[in-house]
Amino acid sequence: MKPIDRLRRLSVPEDPVRLLSGISAPQISDALKSVTGEVGVIPSIKPVNNLRVCGRVVTARTSQHDWGTSVMAIDAAAPGEIIFIGADGDERAVWGELTSKTAMKRGIAGVVIYGSCRDIDALLELDFPVFSRDYVPCAGEPRAEGQLNVDLECDGVMVKKGDLLLGDESGVVVVPSEVTGEVVKAALKVREKESSIVEGVEGGISLSEILGLRK
Repeated sequence: MKPIDRLRRLSVPEDPVRLLSGISAPQISDALKSVTGEVGVIPSIKPVNNLRVCGRVVTARTSQHDWGTSVMAIDAAAPGEIIFIGADGDERAVWGELTSKTAMKRGIAGVVIYGSCRDIDALLELDFPVFSRDYVPCAGEPRAEGQLNVDLECDGVMVKKGDLLLGDESGVVVVPSEVTGEVVKAALKVREKESSIVEGVEGGISLSEILGLRK
């Protein structure tokens, strides 16, 4: 049974993370747009080590001079969750090798930093997804003076605890928790539609013809 068929039959949606296996960030963004009119993309955040991540987010707001709040977020996150850190600047790193290895050991799915990370050489060797706005060699202090589980606004996108986030080589997309079920269904339809288009192109039909662009 296809994933989308299972969704139609269930009164309670399945785990969206499992259902979104094989769904890309562009596909989930297209799906979100079809449901809400918003794309959910934070353009300034890019993949650091080109690893895919999908899960619910735990949020943290901190000063760029305080990476101790990032450590507190690791303690607050459950296995399978994604830490989303909102920093107030990019001149100091709030994440690096030590935090990545600690989070990885705790089973956290990945981290997204609206700010800077560091230790890129180490992060490239770890099987732990990191997404960041920038990277620098220097860090602040472990003050732990920030806030956890607060709403963040990043490039005009609201990020809240419990939202679904999917990130891959194309970037990150945030899906509000209240529309997760609808967006997952729409994303599976997007994948099916794109697969049929690929089949048509491989069968010799032009893309303009498939899309109805020919006059």
